[in-house]
Amino acid sequence: MKTRTRRLLWVCGIAAALAGVVVVLWVRQFHEYTPAEALRDLEAAARVGAASRPVERFLQLRYGPMDNPANRQKAFLDFFNIGHIKGLNMIVARIHPEKRQARIDAMAQWVADYRATMSPEEKASLGAYLNSDAGRATIQQAAAEYMHEDSHFRASTAGVVQELLTTVSTVRRP
Repeated sequence: MKTRTRRLLWVCGIAAALAGVVVVLWVRQFHEYTPAEALRDLEAAARVGAASRPVERFLQLRYGPMDNPANRQKAFLDFFNIGHIKGLNMIVARIHPEKRQARIDAMAQWVADYRATMSPEEKASLGAYLNSDAGRATIQQAAAEYMHEDSHFRASTAGVVQELLTTVSTVRRP
């Protein structure tokens, strides 16, 4: 085998090993939150700019039109996605401190508005999922992950968590 071919094989082997390490570290940190989802979150956050309603703009850019029940439910359920929690923590940490709490409070208000404006079909669909084994496991995993987050993050997002749990308890009722 030529020296050039050996070098190429070594470089490819090292690159594959590094890629494997990166994948393992990503999965360990973000679980099922894919890099593509993270990029969509980052892109939406970057494009919000000086929107008058930044939370609604972020959600629209990230999930699509919020008048679509499937988009609204996906946005709501992503609050229980472990990787998404970590991603939002990173995004929130980079918001200018003077705007940070106002945006967090606006997100809590969005969750409250979502709960208040859900159609009976939306409530039934979300309730069916949250009452399933997969839904219960998702909530338990998200709660455990949230408790591992920084205490400042937990304190500042307590309003959002309260609205999320109120929504969960509302739709899980028989």
